[in-house]
Parts: sequence; structure tokens; C-alpha cells
Amino acid sequence: MELSLCMIVKNEEGNLAKCLESVQGVVDEIVIVDTGSTDATKEIARRYTDKVYDYQWEDDFSKARNVSMDYATKPYVLWLDADDVLERSEREKLLAFKKQLDGKIDAVMMPYHYAHNPDGTPSMVFDRERIVRREAGFRFAGVVHEAMAVGGHVTHADIAITHTGNHGAQSTKRNLAIYELWRERGGDFAPRDRYYYARELMANGFVERAEQVFAEFLAGDGWIENRIDAFLQRGRCLVQLGKTQQARECYMQALDLGVPRAEVLCALGDTLFKEGAWEAAAFWYRAAMQAEKPEASSGFIVQDAYGYIPAMQLCVCYDHLGRTQEAAEMNERALLYHPGDQAALKNREYFENLRKKQEKTGV
Repeated sequence: MELSLCMIVKNEEGNLAKCLESVQGVVDEIVIVDTGSTDATKEIARRYTDKVYDYQWEDDFSKARNVSMDYATKPYVLWLDADDVLERSEREKLLAFKKQLDGKIDAVMMPYHYAHNPDGTPSMVFDRERIVRREAGFRFAGVVHEAMAVGGHVTHADIAITHTGNHGAQSTKRNLAIYELWRERGGDFAPRDRYYYARELMANGFVERAEQVFAEFLAGDGWIENRIDAFLQRGRCLVQLGKTQQARECYMQALDLGVPRAEVLCALGDTLFKEGAWEAAAFWYRAAMQAEKPEASSGFIVQDAYGYIPAMQLCVCYDHLGRTQEAAEMNERALLYHPGDQAALKNREYFENLRKKQEKTGV
């Protein structure tokens, strides 16, 4: 079946063409809703579609997203941000997958490669509700970090969307300002909104307030993935506030929410690492090495927590404990994940020099 691409944009002249080029020939309709661009964004959009609409921004991402979907005319809707792209390999996958969109599938979850390592490998991946059947009537909710609660026949497709942008201080300040305005207006904070409000407070340096809002979120109901991450982020806030024992208690609570996540196990190791408790820290990093990475999750999955990070940390722990051979082995294991990693290559040089010195001295 045919597919509409729906986007909201503002001042994206540096990103939009690359995004639209990546989906050209894959989607059957492109709808662009502009929320107030002052650059060449709309001119660029019109090179690819005549369906470019103006929308007066109301400090509500969901409203704008829903308006863009209202303009769609095809049976299925795909949504993207201007700094997202569909890589060539994923284009072919999506073209093939479109044949499965027969009107019985209501929503499609797809992996989002949100952040990347210096070598280009994904560092943070999570699933998003990326394609929906238009007549199913799903709507975005949330003034910031909007999402659709999809249901019915939901399927997963291994077709990655790649995020190429770098959301810096300007974006986090904007997001926090929207939340604060929403709060001042007496807007209702659903559990998901409260969770993301806490994350924005943390990103903007309001650590003490963020810790309080994470605690408020955790005192109520919420999606388990948000709860796991809220315990993790609240723990990090507590560490910054000098409350390390309370942070450990937070991390332990996260471990009660199902199969232990490597992100949490590494965080526990980090608290002990900073104290120089090398053996105790190594315990948690070894546990992280054994953790299984969720294959399909809408939660934030830090890829390097499932290999590279605990291997590097174990390298340091073992070196401090005088277990040089094991330290060198962990460093080599880290290099399997990132062969060109400069820190691990320097470690390799360090261990090689140490080996030569030991051979020379006979120690």
C-alpha cells in the first residue's frame, strides 16, 4: 500500500534536503508542515512536494504532528524529523516491507539509531512507532517528546531510521521552557510527561529539582522502560548531589524491574570505581558483561554498556589489582567492539611496554 511521509519543520535548511533525498522513491506522498521558518526551509521542501503548509506554533509538538497527519491522504503514514535519514540499505528494506502493508497491520515499530560513536556505529538505539495505518486514528500526545500509543496489530520491522542531528543546549532549553510554560498554565502532567520533564531538568543542570521530579514520577505508575531509566537517572542525580549510598539503592530498585540491564549494572560499578573499590566494582562490570541486550525495546538502550564500557572498566580495575594479564585481555575485548578506539589502543601500547619491561627485568 501507499505511504505518506509527514513532517514538521522549522529552520531546517541544513538538514531537510538530505532527509527528503533519502526517502525519495520510497514514499508516495510528502507532507511538510512548517512551524515558522525564517530560512530557506520551505523553498527546499517545495523541491520535493507541493504539500507544504504553514502552521502557527503553539508550544506543543503533538498538536503540530497531528496537523501534519491530518493532511495525509495515503493508507499509511511514516513520520520523520528533518535530521533523520533512511540509509541506502534501509531504503531497500522499506521498499520490500511496503508490500506487507495490506491494511491489516495497524502500526510498525522500527529501530531508531539516535546517537553514534566516533566510528559511526550506533551508541543509542530504541524502537519508535514509526509507521501507522491512517484510519486507525492514532494521535500524538505530549507537548514535548511526543509519542503515539499504538494498539491493534502492531509489528516490528528491522528497518533503522538514522538520526544525524546533535541536539545541544538550545534544544534542551527550548524543551524545558515548553514544560515550564505547560506547568504554569496548569497543564496535566501524565506520567510520561513527568519523566521527560525530569530528564530535561537534568539536561539543563537543575540536578536537585530533577532528582525530586524523578522521585515523584517513580512514586506513581509509569511504563516499565521509563521506570528503569528513571531509577538510573535519579541515581545519577544523587551521585552528583554527593548521595552515593542513596544512588546505589536507586540502581538496586531498577534491578528489581525484570532482567538486569547492563546500563544499571555499569552504574553500580561506577559508584565503587570512583571510590577505588576495584574488586567490588569489577563484580558489577562482570555482571554487565553477562547481561543480554534487549533485541527490541522502546526504552533507551546504550549499546556500549553491553560490551565496550564494562570491558574498559574491567581493564582498569584489574590493572589496579595487579591482574595485568586479565586487564590486557579485557582491553583486547574492548577493541573487538571498537577496533580504532584511541583509549584502548593506548592501553594496548601500555601493556605491551609493560610486558617488554617484565621480560627485560625478569619480574
